[in-house]
Amino acid sequence: MNIEDIKSRDDLPKFFTEMGYKVGAEIGVYKGEYTEKLCKAGLKIYGIDPYIVYENYRKHPKEMDYEVMYEMSKKILESYGGKLIKKTSMDALRDISDGSLDFIYIDGNHSLPYIVSDIYEWNKKVKVGGCISGHDYFLNNHNPYWIRICHVKYAVDIFEKIFKVKKYVIGKGKDKYLSWLWIKK
Repeated sequence: MNIEDIKSRDDLPKFFTEMGYKVGAEIGVYKGEYTEKLCKAGLKIYGIDPYIVYENYRKHPKEMDYEVMYEMSKKILESYGGKLIKKTSMDALRDISDGSLDFIYIDGNHSLPYIVSDIYEWNKKVKVGGCISGHDYFLNNHNPYWIRICHVKYAVDIFEKIFKVKKYVIGKGKDKYLSWLWIKK
């Protein structure tokens, strides 16, 4: 599968396995639904999520308790041989060696300081030829439900220019929220 053939984020697990990737991290696990898709493809996943409410984040009224989500996600990951790390993404950096991951998928806090830090710092954990990717490629200064602020588009576009990478946006017409990726050179 070529990058151009990826139609939605649901195609990423197949793309990762066809690229020969074996180990990755998902930053922002939530309930573990997407994590499980990655695991079902035979990928070893480190799930990173502190399960806390951040500033500028309003919990959805129907959202379950964070401790319940943590236990659900932990059970999913452990059943596939993965590991859930209950820390902020910046604190979890110490748990993963530089250049040890084949890919990352970032879907954590989407406000500018967090998404910029996640891309910049977690990029170091991915080996050359690996994939840096994430969810919610859009810009919004106020979302009344999950995320009060989403600056993912700003951050990704800035990194594309600074690091001179070829960014791909996936999910057009299929996913409600687009994903993005590039291959590390």
